[in-house]
Amino acid sequence: MIKAFSLTDLEINSTTAYSSEFLRNVTSIREQIMDHLFQNYQKHERPGEVEKETTKVTVYMTITAITSVDVRMMEYTTDLLLRQEWKDQRLSWAGIAKFRNYTNNLVTPELKRKLWLPDLFFRNGKEGRLHKMTCPNYLTRIEPSGMILYSQKLTMRFSCQMDLKTFPMDSQECHINIGSYGYELNELHFVWRNDTPVFLAPGMQISEFNSPEQVTVEDCNDGPLAMTDRTSCLDATFILSRQLGSWFSSIYIPNFLIVAASWHSFWVDIDAQPARVALGLLTLLGLITQASGVSSTLPRVSYIKAIDVWNIVCIIFNVGVLIEFAVASNLARQQKVLDWKAQARQTVRREIATWCLACRRVYVRNSLLNDSRDSKKRSGGPGGRSSLNREGDLLHTLFPEQIKMAKSLCAPEQYARDEFLIISAADRFCRSLLLDEEEEEEEEEDFVGEQWLERKTVQKSEDQKEPVILISAIDGYSRFLFPSCFMLYNCFYWLYYLVLKTKD
Repeated sequence: MIKAFSLTDLEINSTTAYSSEFLRNVTSIREQIMDHLFQNYQKHERPGEVEKETTKVTVYMTITAITSVDVRMMEYTTDLLLRQEWKDQRLSWAGIAKFRNYTNNLVTPELKRKLWLPDLFFRNGKEGRLHKMTCPNYLTRIEPSGMILYSQKLTMRFSCQMDLKTFPMDSQECHINIGSYGYELNELHFVWRNDTPVFLAPGMQISEFNSPEQVTVEDCNDGPLAMTDRTSCLDATFILSRQLGSWFSSIYIPNFLIVAASWHSFWVDIDAQPARVALGLLTLLGLITQASGVSSTLPRVSYIKAIDVWNIVCIIFNVGVLIEFAVASNLARQQKVLDWKAQARQTVRREIATWCLACRRVYVRNSLLNDSRDSKKRSGGPGGRSSLNREGDLLHTLFPEQIKMAKSLCAPEQYARDEFLIISAADRFCRSLLLDEEEEEEEEEDFVGEQWLERKTVQKSEDQKEPVILISAIDGYSRFLFPSCFMLYNCFYWLYYLVLKTKD
């Protein structure tokens, strides 16, 4: 039993010793390779410079996230893995006999300080940094064939020239432009990898934008993108389409409701001026606040944007409500003045007619006293005839109520027009009543005419009130006109920007 344990311990010790020896040999070979490769290596010389060949660097990247898109600054921020590959025959050990069997790659951070590296930079980059958590995020790897891989994890802020004419229904074309900072095209040439040069991480979420579906890559030195400075250049283009949902909920729907709220002014009484003015000004203030908030988040460009068109038209509709109230109020005030003048004229005419009627019935001055003195004479001579005339004058100076009462006291059958004697003043008075019946009928006809004239005057004053109905109709027409025009404007607005502009 003790012997078995001793054999097992011996085997373990021998295995450990073999592994340690192998590691020492491997480490020794790697160190020997590195010493051999960098013995005469010149860092400032690019691969192929001695042979006067162009160094070809293959570039590909993975975009892990687009963290933000700043419309005001016209830039976007992205996290990406940038990889560059090139071949340097000076660092190949596959053709060396004593190192031929070593097929592992050389991977160590110290290689970065020893190697020649391409002078790649981002032409449209504003700011960038290399990730250093938990260690500097870069990789340098040398394969036995001399192929070198240089990989970095970067956070870059790129400029993106945006066309905001259709904002917020816009789609922006953003670029990642890569180039050589100092080498000319015949010295250093960057090329995209054939297989997926730019890979987009799946499930990417971008604030306000849809995730780009594909990336188009171009060589700036070919075709229409040819550069004039003859330096190597690569370009990657992707489309960012803005999501309209957030702008609907924050701008369009609130503005629509504010404009609709201003239409409630048409249902408020025309005399309720404080209520209508307050409603119009509050809704106008809300629209201006919304427009100012949007403008503060957008750049100051020389052209008008779709959101500006929307805000301006909403403000115009709201101002139109205030103007409509001013017009309706002014017309109503003018009509009230006209009604007051018509009513005043009608009152004056009625009072004048009343006083003129009273003037025709002048109060009896001293006729009754004279009639009392004449009744004592009881004479039918010329004096009686003159007395009869005075009684006729007295008749014409009495009020209609007095004449009616006198008729009720007289007996018409006793005083035939041609068959009675004038005995007393009462007899003469009753005779005068009967003689003047025809004149009274004429006066009644005149009175009927006056009543007809008064009815016409009242009817005319009622006809003059018709403009009040028309003034009230201004609000009635506005209740239909304003919503209809706004809905029609919405149809044209969305048709133009969502359909016609998208095709362009």
